[in-house]
Amino acid sequence: MNHTYQKPLTGQSVGIVFGSFSPLHQGHLDLIFRAKKENDGGCIVIVCGYEGDKGEPLIPLGKRYRYTRKLFADDDLVAVYPINDTELGIAEYPNGWDGWMGEFFRIWAKAVTNPDSTHRRWYVGEPDYFDGLTHRFGEEAILVDRGENRISGTLIRNNPLRYWDRIALPFRAAYSTNVLICGTASEGKTTMTADLGKYFGTVYSHEWARDYMDEQSVSDWEFDSMDFLAFLRGQYALNREKIESPANRGVFFADTDAMVTKMYAKYYAKDDSCGLTDIEYNAIAAAADEITRKSKWDRIYLLCPHGKFVDDHQRYMAHSGDNERRELFDLLCEIIREAGLWEKTVVLDGGYYNNFKHIVNDVKELMAND
Repeated sequence: MNHTYQKPLTGQSVGIVFGSFSPLHQGHLDLIFRAKKENDGGCIVIVCGYEGDKGEPLIPLGKRYRYTRKLFADDDLVAVYPINDTELGIAEYPNGWDGWMGEFFRIWAKAVTNPDSTHRRWYVGEPDYFDGLTHRFGEEAILVDRGENRISGTLIRNNPLRYWDRIALPFRAAYSTNVLICGTASEGKTTMTADLGKYFGTVYSHEWARDYMDEQSVSDWEFDSMDFLAFLRGQYALNREKIESPANRGVFFADTDAMVTKMYAKYYAKDDSCGLTDIEYNAIAAAADEITRKSKWDRIYLLCPHGKFVDDHQRYMAHSGDNERRELFDLLCEIIREAGLWEKTVVLDGGYYNNFKHIVNDVKELMAND
């Protein structure tokens, strides 16, 4: 497994903390911060695991390594390295001590400025790890009593929202309950999304394309492939920013995503009065499908077309009739099914407040089951 360059640590002694970090939480931080402060050279953090371990499929080892680096990116006294047991052919614990330590010693040689003269001090929370390090390898190890901070990866994985504040910030995105509000135009999605975010006191996104249209002074019927690709990238980046925000309290509401952009692109490509070709649509569809695969939606609320289509002087009014809106809606249903997300989709056909109450009650139940 490749590792990102870490500046070698200096000093007479360096602490070491290792774990699968599935996810990294306050209990791990107790060890890491103690190791950093009790050793003048700082601390080495080893993110380790194997294929199919307890971190997967939600946070594979590569992501755990990336999130841990991100957490300590501004700290020159913490260096982060990975050990992939499967890739290196290391047997699962407790049979892989020799292979695992062999890889650690290779990391040690580049992780500190003076590997031969720098003292190692391990910090562990498990008696078995303490025994293995001290008795088998003669290493200095400190067994830290974690009784004062009773938190574990198992507790978090079983109920992430209950222990949300105990999860290290970069890891929270993986456990966020993400809710998508979608449909055709003029269904109140923007207001619904904002109201839900305010109700639950958490983050929510808006339709990024509207910002783009205002900035570029472009209207629906003028869209070309570059506009649609910008919508895809912009909305995905905005949603991701909100999910990763410290203000995320465990649930995120999104107004629109790549599947909605794909719906419009496919419909516009069929309209000769619009400037989108079939070839351009295929490129947009491929990009939209890739973004959809990378997104994580726990629940999708699909608002049925009804009510009056609002002319905001940007929307293409040729697509505002009841028949056109129904065609767009049916097309969105098809796209959601093709993405394998229909089982997570709830179709709502009530008035605004009834739809709002339905979503609120659903999300409360969804969060209670996490």
